[in-house]
Amino acid sequence: MRMKNVDGRKWARSIWPAFVVVAGLLLAGCEPRELLSAVSLAPEDISPNADGVADATRIAYRLGRNATVSIFFQSDGDTRRYFRNAQPRSAGEYAVLFSGVIDGRLLPDGVYRWVVEATDDAGQSQSIEGTLRLSGGETTPPEILRWTIQPKVFTPNRDGISDRATINVYLNKSAALYVTLQNALCNGSTTPPAGSPDLNCTPFPLAERASTGETRKPGEEGLHEFDYDAGVDLGADPPPDGLYVVTARVEDAVGQVATVTDTLEIEGGGVPRAEIVDGQVEFSTRSAILGDTMYFTLTVENYGAVPIRTSGPLSGYVYTDANQTFAWPGYAEQSGVFRVGIGFETMKTNYPFRWAIGGAADLVVQEIDGQPYYYLPPGRRATVTGGIKLTEVPARNPVRFFGALIHEDVEMVNQNVDPNPVLITKP
Repeated sequence: MRMKNVDGRKWARSIWPAFVVVAGLLLAGCEPRELLSAVSLAPEDISPNADGVADATRIAYRLGRNATVSIFFQSDGDTRRYFRNAQPRSAGEYAVLFSGVIDGRLLPDGVYRWVVEATDDAGQSQSIEGTLRLSGGETTPPEILRWTIQPKVFTPNRDGISDRATINVYLNKSAALYVTLQNALCNGSTTPPAGSPDLNCTPFPLAERASTGETRKPGEEGLHEFDYDAGVDLGADPPPDGLYVVTARVEDAVGQVATVTDTLEIEGGGVPRAEIVDGQVEFSTRSAILGDTMYFTLTVENYGAVPIRTSGPLSGYVYTDANQTFAWPGYAEQSGVFRVGIGFETMKTNYPFRWAIGGAADLVVQEIDGQPYYYLPPGRRATVTGGIKLTEVPARNPVRFFGALIHEDVEMVNQNVDPNPVLITKP
């Protein structure tokens, strides 16, 4: 390969400009980057009233190295109002929208001096400032004028007594409303405290009662109701017994916020669980003469974790007329009460003959507000007996009798258990 001669002076002249450029770049790279630059706030006039026009301004800045950043606003003779206060930031470009709201409240209309200030790890600071004008801002902040929790201690166990807590919140204006429940041991943190690793500290959102034509829709001004059953109505285990903090937070369209808190205590919570053991009902006869009494025997087990409430008549009671019902001896249907029922094919009332799920020796008495209530404790079984005097010949004969376990006003736990045909004849 032939080599081509190159004039040395021409070579030097050609390489010199490139050398100058490279050297300049190297020198520029050695210069320290500016700590704070490219700071802007636009637009400089806003009207934060949620009308969609100039409701917020954009604050942008660039950091040349890691630093803490503060952004504050100040009117003449006023104290600094910090939008960001000594927040750590890495080198880079940043932007944030500002709607005039600081600490949940909108700044009053007026002209404000704004300052973006950065301080690096060596303590060097730099700040850039300007002015912002607010006009036509929302004048009414959101408020929770009244709120109540009733009862303050409730027992979500479906026994019909203090099973639910009602939370009422009254808003002064239309705004988004959020109500949450959190274990008081969490102290407002989402991190479980030391020694309680299994504690759930995530605030649990409560659902507002579904709107009907007579109630407020979500977000409307006025009264809003939250009906809390701790999940028991869906068959879910409630949160652990203990003290809880209920927080109501309201936020309007421009970002103003108001919060209130109160406490609610859960006590004796749990899902009641019981059944007729072995699905067996022993009837005393398959044939009877009009006027005879038919007896039955069955066993109920409480296999859940909470006591289950019951009501009379107690085990052993005999209905003396086939036209009687459980209301006859003075025991009307009661929400949350478990009772044994005996029904038959042509009954006009759903399980007209009912008994408590045990006798006096099986049940424990709890006094609530001066009134005695009867419960079958967890893990206990009780044998239930009773009788029905057959005082009429049914339209269908023989007629099948069967047992049931009824959670009144809640559900049929067991029904049509162990059918037994009985032929009833006249003497």
